[in-house]
Amino acid sequence: KQKTKIESKNWLVVSGMQRHPTSLQIHLVATACVFNLTTQDLAQAMPISLLSSTVTQLLNTMKNFPNHQQVQKNCLLALCSDYILQEVPFDKYLAAMLVINWLSSHEDPTLQRMAVAVISILVAKLSTEEMAQFSKDIFIMKQLLAIVQQKAMVGVVDSTLKFALSALWNLTDEMPVAARNFIECRGLELYEEVLESYYTEPSIQQKVLGLLNNIAEVEELQADLMEEDILEHILSLLQDSQVDVGVRYFAGGILAHLASRPDAWTLENELRSTVLKQLHDSIMTWTHLEREMVSYRSFHPFCPLLQTCQPAGVQLWAVWAIHLVCTQNTSHYSSMLEKEGLTELLKALAAHPSTHSDIKGLSDSVLSMVEQHQIHAGAFNNQTAPQRS
Repeated sequence: KQKTKIESKNWLVVSGMQRHPTSLQIHLVATACVFNLTTQDLAQAMPISLLSSTVTQLLNTMKNFPNHQQVQKNCLLALCSDYILQEVPFDKYLAAMLVINWLSSHEDPTLQRMAVAVISILVAKLSTEEMAQFSKDIFIMKQLLAIVQQKAMVGVVDSTLKFALSALWNLTDEMPVAARNFIECRGLELYEEVLESYYTEPSIQQKVLGLLNNIAEVEELQADLMEEDILEHILSLLQDSQVDVGVRYFAGGILAHLASRPDAWTLENELRSTVLKQLHDSIMTWTHLEREMVSYRSFHPFCPLLQTCQPAGVQLWAVWAIHLVCTQNTSHYSSMLEKEGLTELLKALAAHPSTHSDIKGLSDSVLSMVEQHQIHAGAFNNQTAPQRS
């Protein structure tokens, strides 16, 4: 009975908003009601279709009253719900655009934290096409970098900084235009400072190095990373056994991508040789990670690193990375390896006479996981296939 009562109230509020799209007074009261009706466990007790209509109406209200602070605040408070952001279908792209626009003119720390958290979650939910569109906007890059700078200037570690770094990392993932925007907005200089000043904060360092990995994957931007100071700093993180494995993993990724193209390497050859040796030596000491640390949109950036002509250090980082994610989510990544043709590259690598035994072992292990997954998937499909009479 209680559930029906709350649902009825929510329907009434939403229909009132729909019937009076231009009445500020109604939307001011209605958005506050929506927030109260969708807090805590109340949202989970409602039908998804009702929540979907409610969020769509909130977005319309944000569009219609862009300059009314209390209305925007009420909408943001209602949106800032893990359940709504993760489970409810609505236009995530529109929501992200509305929240980033709101963020540009507000500096209230509590609301800023909520807005950045919402953006960070929404960005991870966008389709590849939506992400390409969203990440092209240099205004968005500037907004998020301004927040990182604001936090870094006072050396604070808080959820706003972490959410902003996560959003930037996602924005540049296999998005070369966004990666270029990042460099044009002087993001590299800012990230170098953050890397050095937050050297005791692995959660911050991982996010910074994760984004630098995204830049290192873009061939035409690799030259921007060819600075001795920054590379030696990243190399020192790779080598340091006291540093979190997650941090060393991303440091290794940047160095592997840069060292994979000898023609594009503009620094001393001796440094490249050191990088390649340290990649191999360091990776062999890494312990397996249980927690999920990274997810890949695709394995395309790994293809150049898995060629049989690559140095062992480069190959080893790529195979270790693939092995890591396949162990943590075998079904998803086995299918991706098959679909994108990486199983063929791994087979060629494992069979090549000059491939190092460490790399052969890991490659075989990945191929074995893929094979097991295919067997299980085949057995499951046979069980669920309709029986012929």
